[in-house]
Amino acid sequence: MKPTSQNNIVILETNQMRRDYLRSIISGWGYSPFSFDKETICLDNLSMLSPGLAISGDLSLDRTLRFVNSLKTKNRSLPVVITSGDYAIQDFIDTSLFEDILVVNTPLDPSEIKIAIRKIQGNRLKNKMYQDCPLLIGNSLEMQKIKRMVLELSDSQETVLIKGETGTGKELVARAIHFKSDRRNSPFIKVNTAAFSYEPYENKPSGFNPCDFAHTDWNLKGIFEVADTGTVFLDHMEKTPASSQAELVQVLDERGISKLGNEKKKPIDVRIIASAGADLGLLVEKGKFRKDLFYRLNVICIDIPPLRSRIQDIPMLAVFFNDMFCGELGRSHFNLSKKTKNILSCYHWPENVRELENVVRHSVLTGDENSMLNKCYLPNQMKPSAEYMGFSEDIYTVAELSDVKKYLKDLNKVSLKDICREFLTRAERKIMKQALEKTNWNRKKAAILLDISYKSLLNKIKAYELS
Repeated sequence: MKPTSQNNIVILETNQMRRDYLRSIISGWGYSPFSFDKETICLDNLSMLSPGLAISGDLSLDRTLRFVNSLKTKNRSLPVVITSGDYAIQDFIDTSLFEDILVVNTPLDPSEIKIAIRKIQGNRLKNKMYQDCPLLIGNSLEMQKIKRMVLELSDSQETVLIKGETGTGKELVARAIHFKSDRRNSPFIKVNTAAFSYEPYENKPSGFNPCDFAHTDWNLKGIFEVADTGTVFLDHMEKTPASSQAELVQVLDERGISKLGNEKKKPIDVRIIASAGADLGLLVEKGKFRKDLFYRLNVICIDIPPLRSRIQDIPMLAVFFNDMFCGELGRSHFNLSKKTKNILSCYHWPENVRELENVVRHSVLTGDENSMLNKCYLPNQMKPSAEYMGFSEDIYTVAELSDVKKYLKDLNKVSLKDICREFLTRAERKIMKQALEKTNWNRKKAAILLDISYKSLLNKIKAYELS
């Protein structure tokens, strides 16, 4: 990207009156505003303009999240001011890992916008420290919880165990913890414990890269010395050979001391983050993993759910990867259709986020949006299950039981119309109740989860006597 012009400010606002208003007041302050009404056009012109700031207008939650994520993909250090009165957007910012985004409530007050611009540009040097922190895309309740844990753990020195299926983003979360902490300027070293060799430290290869030990022959103690004041990420712990587990316990216990020469010693400050694609506790019960090693790693646990369990994040991830690869490959940005997002959300994604990323990349390379849909047209995969929605299975089976009399015995007439109405009512009530329970009876969040208006939710709560 070209050197940033601090004077250039890009504005995304779909409402022409607000767009003209923002452009007018910003130009009056001596800045050079460039306004757009579509995200795709704004993103296509971002590299050419090299702005010092971006302003997002009063957009919907989904569009705001997409725009912010896309901006950060193209320029991680670009600060953003969001003009919105939506509490959910402020919630997103509070739980995100961004240090350089401010929300200005609507209706717009010029003085508040000016203060926000000056404040966020004044912190620009500080914000650059966090630009290497990876983006964790998603706004589901599960992802919000993980982001909060990353923020909390950034100030901690405790060992962390990250669990999750292949392709869920365990290394991404580990890197986020590292780059949000005070260790961000020290090494982050990844060790593939499944392929690790405990050769003598003196056998280090020439021309080594001290930040990538996924296939190294270095001795683990030597790696700890290189990682001093940084983080060691022990990947694939469930695949660690039994012969290596005992030695790993010893290394972890002794990592606080490094021998220099024959007599001199110095303390080593290394944080341990480990990952596992299987239940280590279960492996301990089966005698396939050392209990003492498990307890040393399982101090604080982060469980990353599979993509099929956070279906709400699939459209956002698809859009993010689409924008990212369009930028990397020099293609014009384009909007994914609603049909595409729905079909992607119905697929089970056995390889999780990694598989979705590859599918979108292939689509951008070929210039054919339908190519990503062909991947999802598999037998028995087009019906979203209750597990994908985050609700219990009985919601759907209520409407599929053949024994209708069991559920309609209190009705005088048993017509097809009555059956459909009764089953839909029962299913809707159960879905709404579980959505409320899932959000701890936060009605605004439940309305977002159900994709209905807040007023509609209140009316249905009253109609169904939910409390």
